[in-house]
Amino acid sequence: MKLTLSIFLKRLLYFSIGLSLGIVFLNFIVDKKTNGQGMDFCYLPNCRVLKELINTPLRPIQDSALIAPVLLNGKVVFSESDPRREPCKQYVVTYQGERYIFERCDTYLTYHKP
Repeated sequence: MKLTLSIFLKRLLYFSIGLSLGIVFLNFIVDKKTNGQGMDFCYLPNCRVLKELINTPLRPIQDSALIAPVLLNGKVVFSESDPRREPCKQYVVTYQGERYIFERCDTYLTYHKP
């Protein structure tokens, strides 16, 4: 009985050492790949569209400080949006009861007041 307990404890020790080294190693890899921002899981359509809009540069004439909270916390209204429109996709985002219209082209994002 004592022999099996010591074997189990030795295996548990090896397992915990390997697990902790793996977690530390994975933490460094994820930190390096995401520039220290951690991981972001965006599987739902609303989150994916907002992430796509945030990563597209806004035209310099427009104030990005007013638009940033809309893109971070808004909800995309897919029934009013037109993601297949050419040459620029059009998205309607609601935030605090107001509608915002964005056009996403290949290289820039434009905000239109409704």
